[in-house]
Amino acid sequence: METIKQPCTAAEPLIAAAQDLQIRRGGDGSFSLWCGRFSCLRRQRPSYGIDAPGLVRSFILVGVAALIVALAVGHSPWPGGVVSLALSSFGWLVSVYALCMGGYMLYGSLIGKVRARHQLLGLLPWTGSEAVLDVGCGRGLLLTAAASRVPFGHAIGIDLWLAKDQSGNRAAATLANARAEGVAERVEVETGDARQLPFADGTFDVVVSHWVVHNLDKSTDRARALDEMARVLRPGGWLLIEDIENHAEYVDQLKGLGFIGVRHIASRFWDKVRGFITFGTFRPGTVIGQSPFQSW
Repeated sequence: METIKQPCTAAEPLIAAAQDLQIRRGGDGSFSLWCGRFSCLRRQRPSYGIDAPGLVRSFILVGVAALIVALAVGHSPWPGGVVSLALSSFGWLVSVYALCMGGYMLYGSLIGKVRARHQLLGLLPWTGSEAVLDVGCGRGLLLTAAASRVPFGHAIGIDLWLAKDQSGNRAAATLANARAEGVAERVEVETGDARQLPFADGTFDVVVSHWVVHNLDKSTDRARALDEMARVLRPGGWLLIEDIENHAEYVDQLKGLGFIGVRHIASRFWDKVRGFITFGTFRPGTVIGQSPFQSW
């Protein structure tokens, strides 16, 4: 931390305040202006990236291309009859669908998921001293929120840092978000695979994962990831998985592992609406359960 200070002459209140001004620059790029007992802080705002940026980009590009085709055909000077009408209508349909999907995904990434994270973590009982693991933490959406709930604990995030899963997905971005959220002293990040977690059995009180496990295409890989999450949980610990599909699969596996009170939480109405609009590929929901009170 660098501090640049001008001594206060106290000639007049306002002049004294200006002369007593301190400009503090932190290593994370934040600036602090301080004068006497008053301070204002300009800090880096957290940014949790765009999920599946390639898919979002594709939706927007397809939507724009279809819109151009629809407009071009609709304003063509050559009569086309039924063919032109059908092509123009199809272009409008594709354009509206693709642009709405791209916009919806952007909203979910930039606003929706940030608003929902504390409600999601509110499903768990907290004492404030838990050891938390965020599997596939990305830029720290749940990691930093969990860290804010454990002032006497700590939170570790693990990820493979793949840019195709989230824009700007790297450990440095996660740590920057932790600083921006004021929880850096309780946050650590590591590189690792959900199917082979580099932690001893029974290390954590809480394990969370947000929109990660479905990225494993094979059911055997998803099962391995859940086995690993269960393994590193202490007896009586809590597991929370937020994902966009495969919920019944997760519920069945956790019940088979002896988890207590396993349940799938989702809005039935919105689940059906989202499933219909996205052809069953986006049906977000939460699976939660408590590890059995015995050693693995």
